[in-house]
Amino acid sequence: MTELGKWIAEQIRKSGPVPFAQFMEWALYHPELGYYTGERRKFGKEGDFYTSPGVNPVFAEVLADQLAEKAGLLGDEPFVLLEFGAGEGMLARDILNRWQAEHPALYARAEYRIVEISPTLRARQAELTQEHQGKVVWQTREEVTAGGAFAGAVLTNEFVDAFPVHRVVKQADGMAELYVDWDGEHFVTKTGELSTQVIGEYVDAYATAMIRGQVTEAGLAGLDWYREAVGLLRAGWIVTVDYGFDAEMLHHKSRMDGTLRGFYQHTLVDDPFAHIGEMDLTADVNFTALQQIGEQSGLETEFYGSQAKYLLQSGILQRLKDVHSADLINDPDMKRNRAIKQLIMPGGIGDHFKVLVQSRDISVL
Repeated sequence: MTELGKWIAEQIRKSGPVPFAQFMEWALYHPELGYYTGERRKFGKEGDFYTSPGVNPVFAEVLADQLAEKAGLLGDEPFVLLEFGAGEGMLARDILNRWQAEHPALYARAEYRIVEISPTLRARQAELTQEHQGKVVWQTREEVTAGGAFAGAVLTNEFVDAFPVHRVVKQADGMAELYVDWDGEHFVTKTGELSTQVIGEYVDAYATAMIRGQVTEAGLAGLDWYREAVGLLRAGWIVTVDYGFDAEMLHHKSRMDGTLRGFYQHTLVDDPFAHIGEMDLTADVNFTALQQIGEQSGLETEFYGSQAKYLLQSGILQRLKDVHSADLINDPDMKRNRAIKQLIMPGGIGDHFKVLVQSRDISVL
């Protein structure tokens, strides 16, 4: 068992079973031993999973050009781009590279803010964006909130899925929550009363069609973050890229075990108690809930759909290169073309990943 696993077992032994959301919080964000706070490599070939920015800079180019077009609607005032959970910094680097090369006026008035809890990832982000020193500022979530509302955009890529989730099961007499217990040798799950009434409200709002024995997730922490994020915008956009579904599909009876899963060395892991602190834990995002939160806060939904649809509407096919190379593997234009295909192909990440774009107080000039 990992050191973090031993620590969690001791906490449960002392204080009793905990909601799965608490276990997931410890597994991902324990200050020294958590998956996202530790030094272990997470992204790319040497890590546990790939992200769209890691496929090719063309993904960031599309976002950069879309944001540049939108930024023109705000006039000449400073444009803040705030990214939560910036990974290794590839998206930040590539967006700034694109702005510097193709949108110099925006680059001159832009500030790129990053909220990142991992010291290891902050160091990697600083390394990758060093050519834009002075443009990138790292802040805590508290510092961002204290700074007040701004004009610009909030951007996330595979961020909301990493918030801890409660797990609930439909029983004959109603909903029960799944708790994590320690039996002296293994972590086990047991049912109990809902730890907060908000879970019941979530189920009533989004998961009424669950059938007996079905397990699903209630991502309350992610929804709380979204409420906070939309409140940061005085004028601008919030762009969310993540894997997930609308509420009906997310909680459909075909998903009897929910969507919780782990990723370890590019392998899908069903057991959430494996490799504790060394494995990513994640669950699909409820995009219906995010969209409703934004609209209830006065935002307008400009786009919701698959990543493939968003990229196609944004003209990604126009970025294909007409190239005939003898080196089909290493030629950069061939790599770019393959990346575009990977990002939009049916049945792949282009379908599973969704994009939600919402805006506040935008007047078209």
